Amino acid sequence: MPYKKTIKEEQIISAEHDRIFDQYFVARQPIFNNSGEIWGHDLLFHNGSDKQTAEITNQDMATLCVATSGFTESQKYCDQTKKICINFTEKLILEGTPRGLPPSVTVIGIPGKVKPSGQLIEILIKLKQEGYTITIDDYTGDDNQRKLLEIVDIIKIDISGKTTQKIESIFSGINADKALKLAEKVNNRAALQQLRSLGCDLYQGYFFAKPVNLRGRTLKSIEISKLRILQAIEDPELITETITEIIKADPSITYRLLRLLNSAAFGFSAKIESVKHAISLIGLKRLKYWLRMVLMSDLSGKNNTPELYTMAFNRGQFLEELTQLGQIKSANPESMFLFGILSLVEPMLEMPMRNIMDELPLSDEIKSGYIDGNSIYAKYLQLTIALENADSDEIERLCQQLGVSEKAVAGASNRSIAWTNTIDQHLN
Repeated sequence: MPYKKTIKEEQIISAEHDRIFDQYFVARQPIFNNSGEIWGHDLLFHNGSDKQTAEITNQDMATLCVATSGFTESQKYCDQTKKICINFTEKLILEGTPRGLPPSVTVIGIPGKVKPSGQLIEILIKLKQEGYTITIDDYTGDDNQRKLLEIVDIIKIDISGKTTQKIESIFSGINADKALKLAEKVNNRAALQQLRSLGCDLYQGYFFAKPVNLRGRTLKSIEISKLRILQAIEDPELITETITEIIKADPSITYRLLRLLNSAAFGFSAKIESVKHAISLIGLKRLKYWLRMVLMSDLSGKNNTPELYTMAFNRGQFLEELTQLGQIKSANPESMFLFGILSLVEPMLEMPMRNIMDELPLSDEIKSGYIDGNSIYAKYLQLTIALENADSDEIERLCQQLGVSEKAVAGASNRSIAWTNTIDQHLN
């Protein structure tokens, strides 16, 4: 029997649904090679699903949206052999932001108008050494751009509005034999033939395919957890246990971290059992860069914390407490916490739980707890719901069925409520 929403959940959803999630819009345009095969994709920020152009008021925030939500969404349609091109601002490159994404597929775009400082060149060299691909956008051959030719792997030339002579002049002036040449805005066959004769390697434009708008929903993060995480990741003494506890307090970050790790770019086959396990897979260094991107993107707009988050915290903490007391022997405390806080993502995202589970690399036991009402995990979830509804008969029945002490359940419930109230006090 699939999991059903409780009356309390329905009331909260009706009152606060619009505050649960943000919508994002990213355009994805394929890049082709001379064999007519897709080499990779360019990700572009859009304001809405019906827009063909973007109205960008903050370039940094637009980039962060593309690099976080857009990157994860694009991975639904890609495999590990396809590159993902994202244009980063100079500020974000200097901060090391691209390191939040896997180097095997990430192409870091440098703005064409940038004046390369010694600091920028130094960090680009380090990123190349770490396995990232570097491209310069909108190359026209000016002096500043030429300084980057020895570093970049790809040179992008926008051919729109340029005469045949101008295009030939740009190509002939490129002194970088090892770099691939990528032509943008290729909109007809005549342009393609000319570009091939000039030694072009990659192509992007309406002649091949128009950008496809990707639309999705992402859970909002709560303000206190954003600030705590931002503070924590700047601590040079940060340890895995500390960041694990902070992430566990935010269902949004947990959900997005799991989706990222389930993407083709990482290619992990392991089923994730806990937040700590997820962190061990991505690694503390890459996690810190990814968190900066996610949190700065979230902070671009204010939002309130809905009650569904509070319920999710309480469920996770209760199940963790019960496991620590030895009342749940089939799982570890971290796994039960993860199971509890993710139990409300269906009403949060207004998506069927089965669809959500397809996007998350969770163990079969955790997934069955949301989908199969007869599974052991589902029974523990039913116990948390009975507590929320103060249904004493159902609590007694489930405790007997699960072999759990009612006294232990009451104690775990009281402590989890106290823990949740502490979070609420900080938020308010």
